[in-house]
Amino acid sequence: MNRPTSLYLDLVRPMAALVVMLSHVGHRAVTAGQLQSLTYAGAEAVDVFFVLSGFVIAHVCATREADWRDYVVSRATRIYSVALPALLLTAAVDAIGFAHDRSIYDAGYQAFTPGLVLRSVLFLGEQWNSHRFPGNDGPYWSLGFEVWYYVAFGVFTFAPRGWRWPMAAAVLAFIGPKVTLLFPIWLFGVVAYRLCESGRVGPRLGWLLLAAPIVAFIVYQTFTDPHQPQFANLSWTADRLEGAARDYLIAALFATHVVGVSAVSREFAPWLERSAGAIRWIAGATFSIYLVHMPIMHLLVVVSPWPKGSPMTLWLILGATPLVCLVFAELFERRKAIWRNGFSLALHAAETPLAALRRSG
Repeated sequence: MNRPTSLYLDLVRPMAALVVMLSHVGHRAVTAGQLQSLTYAGAEAVDVFFVLSGFVIAHVCATREADWRDYVVSRATRIYSVALPALLLTAAVDAIGFAHDRSIYDAGYQAFTPGLVLRSVLFLGEQWNSHRFPGNDGPYWSLGFEVWYYVAFGVFTFAPRGWRWPMAAAVLAFIGPKVTLLFPIWLFGVVAYRLCESGRVGPRLGWLLLAAPIVAFIVYQTFTDPHQPQFANLSWTADRLEGAARDYLIAALFATHVVGVSAVSREFAPWLERSAGAIRWIAGATFSIYLVHMPIMHLLVVVSPWPKGSPMTLWLILGATPLVCLVFAELFERRKAIWRNGFSLALHAAETPLAALRRSG
């Protein structure tokens, strides 16, 4: 992954997170339907995130994380450095908002229980046909997909050769068909990375692969009805299968676009380099923006002095939510080195008695 491609993807990541945030601003419980036209864009942004995730994981496995220990520590650091603080923030913020105006939380709120907290910490909220997320933090559901894609890919990459397929299949069987159905979407990112690294796509084809998915996406948005379920419980109904087909289409278009961008990335390099510092900085808050915006928005609706359908409430949410997310990122997401040290020490402590037992045996 050359530097211009890396910068471009770091530009896409926060943009996708902001699309997810705007899709939730459009909920009637938040702004009484203002920006409602963006409500269905969030699912498409999650498709983009899955492809990005597969691309980045393929890259780090090829270049930096040579054994399973590095892989486990890196993935745990990335996820838990934001997920655990997000759980605590959601519990606190939801409790405050719930006490002041329960009506704001009637739709989509799932009360914190010991079982729900355990599911959230282990990312089992989407196992089989479950759909569980902590409190009012709806975006947390996607971790029940992505984390298990990390596990399945990691097992396949680092397990002994004869055990790769059965162990990866066991992971997917454990998490269930709903999550497994979209694993190929994540793998589109892996395939895109390997095509980029192969160098087989020249600039002429690269421009076509860059532009054609954009045109196809515009046509898709213009002539299709987006009001179909995506990421819903698995069933064999026409609506559910159509939703899955849409996920595959969006992911395939974006993966193709990334391959094209990589092939012509040198053309963008000067412009991207001029903004490299700002791009890297905002990209470093992507996960925070994605994961904590929902409880923050609902609390802002509760404390707003204006009705939730007021343009002033809309501007309060649009202005204050990203700022709070950036503060959250500064406190947690940008402090991954501390989390990495902690997970490294924990893994070493767990391995030491096992190594001693093997030696004594």
